[in-house]
Amino acid sequence: MVRSSMITLALAALTACGSTGVVPIGQEIFMISKTSAACGFRSADGTTAKLYREAGAYCAARKKELLTVSVRGRDGVPFARCASAELEFRCLVPGDSELAQPANADQNHGATSRK
Repeated sequence: MVRSSMITLALAALTACGSTGVVPIGQEIFMISKTSAACGFRSADGTTAKLYREAGAYCAARKKELLTVSVRGRDGVPFARCASAELEFRCLVPGDSELAQPANADQNHGATSRK
C-alpha cells in the first residue's frame, strides 16, 4: 500500500510540470500550454514567461517573429490546483505589418485574462 502511494506521488510530480509543446490549431496559428510544477501560492506569471520563451524560440528557429493572439493564465490555489497558462500565437516574417500594429482587445491581439 505504501509503495503504491509513493509511485502515485512520483508520477504526479513528474506530470505536474506538463507542457503540450507547440501545437498547430489553425492556419498559421499555434498554441502551447503549461502547468507549473510548483503548486499552491504561485501566480501564472512564471509559467506564462516560460511559454513566451518556448514560443519565441519556435518562431526564431523559423526565422520569424512571435505575435500574440491570446494568452490566459490561472494562478495556483493551495491544495486545489497548480498555476497554468496557455498562449496562442502566430509566427510572422520580420517586417510584417501586423507586428507594427498596437494590440487591440477587440481583435483579440494581445488579449489577456487571468482567473
